[in-house]
Amino acid sequence: MYFKNKLTGNMVPVVHANGPAKMEKLWDDAVTTYFKEATCNGEMSKDITVITWSIPEEETLLENCFKQLNLLDRLIVIPMKTPFNFLDKITKMHKYLSLVKTKYVMALDATDVMILGYDAVDEVLKTFQQKEAKCVFSAEIPQWPNLETGQGIMAASGEAPFELGAWKTDLAKIREYEEVYDWLGSPFKHLCSGAWIGEREYMIDFYKECVDIIPEGWWDENLFGGDQGFITLVAGKRFPDVILDYKSEMFLSLSGTTAKEVEINLEP
Repeated sequence: MYFKNKLTGNMVPVVHANGPAKMEKLWDDAVTTYFKEATCNGEMSKDITVITWSIPEEETLLENCFKQLNLLDRLIVIPMKTPFNFLDKITKMHKYLSLVKTKYVMALDATDVMILGYDAVDEVLKTFQQKEAKCVFSAEIPQWPNLETGQGIMAASGEAPFELGAWKTDLAKIREYEEVYDWLGSPFKHLCSGAWIGEREYMIDFYKECVDIIPEGWWDENLFGGDQGFITLVAGKRFPDVILDYKSEMFLSLSGTTAKEVEINLEP
């Protein structure tokens, strides 16, 4: 089974069915096919830690993937509470990063990510080590939050944080910067916060900057695109230390894709 970015020919070790993609029958079929295969002893470098976020009562897809590879003890799960505060993904990640001892860290969403291959984590790490960047985020076709439609952005009102206008202004500038990926021939030009890899020391500072700009209190995903809007603001200011995986060398986000961009083969 493989998932390929048809525009680059890259078959990815990590696939992310974010947004509506997770509701597609083809994704369900892929998950079913994945777990029909026999369990194996996966390989994972001692130089990297993989972190996810989930509600403790849930048994997530990513956890089951690590279990399939007999690597569940290598996955760090940050416990989240219900109702889900999306900004906790930022504050808790910053806290947990200070506890990590490895040089590299990878973060993956829990409910809609599969790792493909017994050495998928190491494949991502090897590709990252060839980059000059300090962090690489997954890239997706749709923009979230969406300045054009207003999706994922709280309406200006008395309940909205005072800083909302400034966030939108900064995001508009970063959307212009993202056009460089379009110029390079890729429609995967918007940051996806659900999959990334980076150097631990650098990511501690990165998430500290994110913590410094988010508002206090409980907020749902439609304040500013959950964690993704704020992470986009910080990442955009840190280019070229922080870049997007616009060629799908490591991560493939299925959101907004069609058969034009992605080839899926479910053969064992």
